[in-house]
Amino acid sequence: MGLYTVIDQRAFKVLRSVATDFEPFAPIDAASHNRIQLDGKKLGVDGLEASYRIINKWMGRVYVYTWKWSLPDDSVQSDVVIKCKYSGKMGSRVAQFVSRQDSALLQRLNRDQEILALCNAIDYEAIELRYSREERRWHVEMKPNYGDFIWILFPPVRYARKPKQQEMDDTMRLVKRLAQKIKQTIK
Repeated sequence: MGLYTVIDQRAFKVLRSVATDFEPFAPIDAASHNRIQLDGKKLGVDGLEASYRIINKWMGRVYVYTWKWSLPDDSVQSDVVIKCKYSGKMGSRVAQFVSRQDSALLQRLNRDQEILALCNAIDYEAIELRYSREERRWHVEMKPNYGDFIWILFPPVRYARKPKQQEMDDTMRLVKRLAQKIKQTIK
C-alpha cells in the first residue's frame, strides 16, 4: 500500500461526508472509489454524481469536488459546449454563459436571472454544459468552491472545506433550474 493509497482513502472519506450532507436533496444510491452516485429524480436529473478530479502537484495532491449529471435530448442537431464565465473583480463578479455555437439553451440561460444569481452566489471554478450528438444527451459538470480536499507532504497540510447550508441549498436549486431549462429546450 503506497502513500497515495492512504491519502486517496482519506479524500474518499471527505467526499462521502460532503455527499452525505446532500442526502435531503438526493439520497445516496451507491459509493465506490472516488465516486458517490446519488438519486437525482427529485431534482429532475439522471446520474447525479459527486466525485473528485485529482490534480497531482509536486509533493501533494488536490482533489477537486465535482458534480456531474445528465439529461437525454434528441432535439439538438450538433455538439454544443456552453460554459459559465465570470467577469469583474472578486466580490463583484458577474456570471454569463458563453458558447461558440448559438443555441436556444444559451439564450435561455443568459436571460434567467435566478440561474445567474445562483451562479454568482457560489464561487464555481467551472460550470459546463456539453451536448453530445452521438449520445443524444446533455452532460453537465459543476465544480463548486467547497468539498475539495488538499494534501501537501511538506509542510504537512491536510485541508477540506464542507459546504455551508446556503451553499447546499443554492447548488441543488441550480441543478434543478438548469435541468428545467434543458427540458424547456427539448419541447
